[in-house]
Amino acid sequence: MSSEVTRAPELQVREKQQIAEEGTRPGAVFRPDVDILEHGDEYLIYADLPGVDEQRVRINLDKRVLSLDAELAADVDPAWSALHTEYHLGGFHREFRLSDEIDAARVSASMRDGVLELRLPKNEAHQSRKIEVRAA
Repeated sequence: MSSEVTRAPELQVREKQQIAEEGTRPGAVFRPDVDILEHGDEYLIYADLPGVDEQRVRINLDKRVLSLDAELAADVDPAWSALHTEYHLGGFHREFRLSDEIDAARVSASMRDGVLELRLPKNEAHQSRKIEVRAA
C-alpha cells in the first residue's frame, strides 16, 4: 500500500483587472467579471460588483452600446491606517456592443448581493418559435 498523499492543486489568486488607459476619472477603474447566458428569448449578463450599492450603478444604452459604470464608496475611518490591503478600491466600467437582435427598449437591470443582472430580451423577429406541421 502506498502511503503517498494526493495533494489538491494550489489555489490561484485572481487579481481584479484594472483598465490601463482610463484617465477621465479619479482613482483606479476596474473591469468587472461577467457571465453571459442565453435563456430562452433573452440574454442574461451577470456582472460582479462587490461592495457596490445599487444607487451607485449607472447603466446607459446609446447607439447600441450598453455601458456599465459603478462607484465603490470608500467608507474607511481616517483614524485607521492600512497595514496590508489585497482589495483595491476604485470604480468599475464595462461596455457591450449590442446587435439588432436585442430589443433595446426592454433591457432591464436588477442587483442583489453585489451581482448586477442585466436582462436583454430578443426582438420578436429573432425569438425562436415552434412551427406546427399540418397534414396536407
